[in-house]
Amino acid sequence: MRITPVLLCLLLAGSAIATNGMNMISYGARSAGMAGADAAVLTDASGVSGNPAVMGKTSEQSIAAGISLLMPQLNVSNDNMGLDIEGESQVFPLPSLAFATRAGSDSPWIIGIEAYAQGGMGVDFQNFPTSATTSDELMSSVMFMRLTGSVGYQVSNAFSLGLSAMAGYAGMDFSMFPESQGGIDVEGLSDIGYAGKIGMHYKMCDKISLGAVYTTETALDMDGGTATLNFGSQSGKVEYDARMIDFNWPAELEFGIALKPGSRFLIAADAKMISWSSAMEVVGLEVSSPPDGFPGNPFPNGQGGYTNTSDFQMNWEDQWVYALGVEYSINPVHAVRAGFNYGKSPVPDEYLSPLFPAIVEQHATLGYGASLGKWNLDFAWEHGFENGQTNNNTDLTANPFGQGITVDHSQNTIHFQTSYSF
Repeated sequence: MRITPVLLCLLLAGSAIATNGMNMISYGARSAGMAGADAAVLTDASGVSGNPAVMGKTSEQSIAAGISLLMPQLNVSNDNMGLDIEGESQVFPLPSLAFATRAGSDSPWIIGIEAYAQGGMGVDFQNFPTSATTSDELMSSVMFMRLTGSVGYQVSNAFSLGLSAMAGYAGMDFSMFPESQGGIDVEGLSDIGYAGKIGMHYKMCDKISLGAVYTTETALDMDGGTATLNFGSQSGKVEYDARMIDFNWPAELEFGIALKPGSRFLIAADAKMISWSSAMEVVGLEVSSPPDGFPGNPFPNGQGGYTNTSDFQMNWEDQWVYALGVEYSINPVHAVRAGFNYGKSPVPDEYLSPLFPAIVEQHATLGYGASLGKWNLDFAWEHGFENGQTNNNTDLTANPFGQGITVDHSQNTIHFQTSYSF
């Protein structure tokens, strides 16, 4: 099979801990430098994954390639247990590749395609104490990548519409004390889900533009994986087929405004609602019948089908995200950017889990752009300030890690993107 550049982007993308819940805060390095405030900002091919009504507006034809390096810092603690563990150092490379073109020199149609990493989450805690006074691994890895095809239409000089069709690939691995009795190791869960997007852009005057975009929910039931359960000295480890149901990616509604108070200044502000409450409720892990002859089958069904073994009580809340970004053009070549992004953690304290701690709330960003003829180079640095949450839930079905479990999470991300117009 021939591997195309778009497919290569998808294959290279790994998991990450994104920080508007499980979502990256931005699309592309320029947007990252402005903290994700981009719904009303005209752009080149790098805007395909954002608002399809603003993509490809700054050049007739362009291609953009980028990479983001996410570097999370995690700590899990519990004063009641004397627990205090730093997560293993991790660097997640997340590539993107995009192309946009006007259908003709005088055509009102713009067409674009992009492969990119939408987000995910993951942790790696080693030497985590177990109830059997031993230590073991606690690990999770969730990734979500999208291939987006978009079309934009210039209705008038002031008004544009855009539509996108998206195919998203999700993958998950996790383990909870796999070397201990009662532990589990799940690998290879995956699914492809589909979503759509509609966007608009309206230029009120030379100094003010408005943008809006709505993205539908992506339904995911990840299967094709295995779950290895550890039954201890009696039966050892037993491998099952496994699937994860009702792990969905949320719908989003975003509004933005872009202001140009002068020829060198651009100020943008966005408000976005992410519908986590309908996407991340109760996520179920199901396994198949065990091998024939397994003694004391704990999951009887006899038909080779699946049966539920455990539920993850996620019960995330809807999240409002607010972004403010500025760009200042020093001269026709150099531009600098800065921004701030805030979204209250969607994870309720009583359902906080060290496996899925997507809890960072505040982000500050700095960026730089260089326009070198047909080439544009963009860099951004994003800092997610540390946020901590504590789960005091005594219900072991909702909090199997013990009352008082606390997770602290911060993150740094470096973005780089280059684009070429022709």
